[in-house]
Order: sequence, then C-alpha cells, then structure tokens
Amino acid sequence: MVTVAYTVTAVINHHGERVGDTVVVSEGRISAVTYGAYPSYATLRRLEGYILPGFVDAHLHIAGLGLALCGADLRGARDPWEVAELLAGARGPLAYGRGWDHEAFRTEKRYPTRKELDAAVPDRPAVAVRVCGHVAVANTLALSIARPWEAYPGLVDRERGILLEDAVAYTIERLIDSTSVSVPVELAVEALAEAGIAGVSSMSCLPAEARALRRLEMMGALRVRVSCYPEPSRFAEVLAEGRGRRWSVAGLKAFADGSLGARTAYLREPYSDDPGNRGLRLLDSRSVRELAEYAAERGLRLAVHAIGDAALDEVLEGFESASKCNCRVEHASIAWPGQIRRLAGLEVYTVVQPHFRVSDWWIDKRLGPERLRAAYPLASMARSGVKLAFSTDAPVEPYQPWETVAAALGRCEQPACRPEESLTPREAIEAYTIRAAEASGGPVARLGRLCKSAPAALAYTPSDPLDPKWSGPLKLLYHGV
Repeated sequence: MVTVAYTVTAVINHHGERVGDTVVVSEGRISAVTYGAYPSYATLRRLEGYILPGFVDAHLHIAGLGLALCGADLRGARDPWEVAELLAGARGPLAYGRGWDHEAFRTEKRYPTRKELDAAVPDRPAVAVRVCGHVAVANTLALSIARPWEAYPGLVDRERGILLEDAVAYTIERLIDSTSVSVPVELAVEALAEAGIAGVSSMSCLPAEARALRRLEMMGALRVRVSCYPEPSRFAEVLAEGRGRRWSVAGLKAFADGSLGARTAYLREPYSDDPGNRGLRLLDSRSVRELAEYAAERGLRLAVHAIGDAALDEVLEGFESASKCNCRVEHASIAWPGQIRRLAGLEVYTVVQPHFRVSDWWIDKRLGPERLRAAYPLASMARSGVKLAFSTDAPVEPYQPWETVAAALGRCEQPACRPEESLTPREAIEAYTIRAAEASGGPVARLGRLCKSAPAALAYTPSDPLDPKWSGPLKLLYHGV
C-alpha cells in the first residue's frame, strides 16, 4: 500500500490541539504526525487548510436519513395542505417526508390528516413525519399495510391517520420492510462521508438497514463505519444479518419518554403551555435496570432516550441500581445540577444534539423561565466531568457538522442558546471526535483520534475549525482501514 504524506496549514487532534502540519498515512493507519517531516518514498499531497480526525455522529438514523434525502423536505410547510402537496413530490415507492411543524404553520395550527394525504398521494403508501420524529400522519394505503393499531392501539388515531411515539417507528419499519432501502442507505453513507463523518451510531437500526450495510461493505463502498443500535424487539433479526468489519451491532436502543415538540417528553412538572400534561413515561427505573443488565450480559451497550427531567430520573435510578451497566443516555435535554452530578458519577456517556438549541425555538413557552435554566446545559455537563458526545439525530437535525458546532458554540439567538451554556471550539471538537467514537463502541470505537497508529480516518476543512466563526465545509479525506 502506498504511503501518503498530507501537508496542510495545521493538523488539529481530537483534543482541539495544533500538533503539526503533516500527517503520514501507511496501510490505512497514521504512521506519523509531524512538522514538515515525512519519508522520502511517500507520495506528497499539499492542501491549503486543516486536517482533523474524521468526525463521529453518535446518534442518527441512517435509513431515516436516506429516506429523507430521497424523500420530501417538509420544513417550511405553511399549512397541512402544503405538507401533503410537498409529500407528493417524494421519490420512490414510499412517499416519505419529514420536517413539518404545526407550531410554525401560518394558518390551521394543527396536525395534517389522513384525508389530506390521500388527496395528494392516492397511489403509494405515504408518511409525513413531524420535525421531532415522535408524531406522524399516514395515508390510508400506508395504514392498511402497516396496521399499527394492532401493536399500539393507544397511539394511533385511525380516523385522522395520526401516529404517536412507538407507532411512528413501527409504521415506518413495516413500510421499509415492504420496500428496499438499499438506495437510501447508500445515499446516506455517501452524504455523511462527504460531510466529514467517519463513523456513526445508527439508532433503531432495522434488519433491512443491516442488509444494506452488509451489501455496501461487500462492494467495498461502505466509507463510513456504523455501530448499529436496534431496539430490543428487533435485536434478534438485526443480529441474524451478521456483522462486518466496518459495521456491526454494538448495543440496544430504548425509549424512556417522547419529545418536547410533541409534549410527550416526561417532565417532573406539567408543561407550562399544557397544564396537567407531564408527557409519557415509557420506561420506569426497574425496566431500565433490566435492560441494562440484559445488554451487559451480551457484551452490548444500552442507549436510553431520555429528554424530560422525570425520564432522566428514571434512567439514572435504573443505571445506578443495575449490577452491570455499560450504558449511555441519549439527549438529556433537561438536566438539573443534581442530575448532572449523577451522570458524571456514573461515568456514562451522555449523547447530546446541540442543534436542538436552534430548532426548539418555542422552548421557553413550553417549559417556562425557571426550567429553561436546565435546558441543554452543555457547558455545565462538560465542566462537571460528564462524558459528553455530540450527534445530530439526523434526519431530525442537519447532519453537517459545522451546523452542530455553530449551535454548540452559541451562534444562535433562540432562547435555549444561552451563552453561559455554550462550549469552546476545543470542547466541541473533542465531543465530536474521540468522545463520540467511545460512546458509539463497536467498529466505531477506535475512530475519532488523530495520533500515531490510529485509523487514518481524516477530515479536511479549508478554514480554521478553532475559529469560533468556523462554518465548514468539512469533507472526509481518507477513511482508513
């Protein structure tokens, strides 16, 4: 294999430190990081810009991102009818779209319905997912294929075609099972690599997604490493698809609550704009403990979605009472100082999505001024010793790293973008590289490092990522072994 020396303006490692201007790569690994020195036999490649470790997105949905890339972008829809019209433009046998937000509609601030989708998309199954991912509307054909009311009768409004929480994922899974996701998964992998992402944790991984990943690796086209986190009900099916060198099952994904956008995140006190509603408790501490022990016994990590503070209470108690806990918390969107101390003491990874600070523009009304102080406390977590890892939850949020970094640094004006809870560029780089890789585990675990002997998963950007105004782009330069 050819030895290559990349010379750039500066090489920045996983701690956000300038460590040289030359990276030497041999046999898929970094053999040296130096200031100007490289072997005489190396092929020299000069670039104007900066090299970093390839970033790692510790929580996204590959199949969902792929569907979104070939589906309809419903962000900006002005009313329920426009949601249906945009959805009709989706490509493929499944009309899929995501991003509508009834709170932002100009008129009729309500959910779209089955009848509106039927009128616009009568001949294909169609699903329009709300921006948060916890609410969706399906047309009649999609409902007849998936029959979600049989599994989740309390989470399906058959008359209006409205799906909530687990019924959303269940319906999409059944529709994916009836079609092919090879093309969407391939599109997602290529898009991630082009954005500088070297590895991901794919949450709620499906058997069809695992088959597509296996196919891509056999073709030598899997440029991004993938740690799959299926839900417990699909674990055996995904595991049956085998494992590869660049992808495998690394853990399980469970949900302790819903989302703030849908008012289903489980809160200690009722929503400020919905008195009497505390959201949904989907797991109690005992169930969390049992899942943690089940995963640990199988050499897997447990990732538990907990957005509300009451949900985080249940998860923390479950982790603390487990005899074995190789665990991580997803989101922790509302976390009080006492909960942050418990997270740090448990030494579990806390996987956050900084761009939620941007998209949750309504959060002050939903939580009120007192609870807003506990929303997205990124700096408090980082400086209390919490193992903080970055992610996007794509397609919920944009998958491009520079947008996530901008949100983490506080380059936004929404109520949740409090300066005192914003991070520095160095803190953001560490959370987006080595910490996200460690949190992912599996084939992604050794990524996110820029040092001798590490996999040469390198990213390149023409501008200085340590500049607080950095705005990308970032591109995967070399994807290593």
